[in-house]
Amino acid sequence: MENSETPSFQVIDKRHFIDLDKIDLETPVEEKPRYPSFVEELMARMAEMERKFEERKKQIDEEISRTRTRLENDFERRLALEKQKILLPFLEVLDNLQRALDAGSRAGTLESLLEGVRMTAELFLSKLQSLGVEPISALNQPFDPNLQQAVGVVEVQDSALDGIVVEEVQPGYTLNGQLLRPSRVRVGSLVK
Repeated sequence: MENSETPSFQVIDKRHFIDLDKIDLETPVEEKPRYPSFVEELMARMAEMERKFEERKKQIDEEISRTRTRLENDFERRLALEKQKILLPFLEVLDNLQRALDAGSRAGTLESLLEGVRMTAELFLSKLQSLGVEPISALNQPFDPNLQQAVGVVEVQDSALDGIVVEEVQPGYTLNGQLLRPSRVRVGSLVK
């Protein structure tokens, strides 16, 4: 008995969590690529390493941020301390100026006021010198354009004064050997 028709069969899915009526049969099912098990194992290891790398990178970025904040705070603190070290000697100078003004107003003489201001100027210069500031000695020295700025020329009769600083208009200063402010000077020029 041969039957010319192929027998048909039907599968009945009895799984309780599947509702075949809700499955869209026209949507193609995305098939995941299948790899050999050792490749899948390597891919899993690589994914785990990438996760650990990202986690470690995040920790390092956070540590860098904390370090940067700590260094900025430390810098600000040290800057404030250095400002304090620089400003404290000038308070002593201010105190002396106030004392000179008080003494000048009580004594009523110009000489006592001038003496107080002279002493305060000397104290101020000594405080600057303690910080590394030194005055430039320019008067009666040959003109040096590296340390001095010529603001005028004075005619002189003596040839020994030609090119020599004959007047200091404003003193110059160096800070630890480096030019802080050039001296403003008038230079002698021989009259011919």
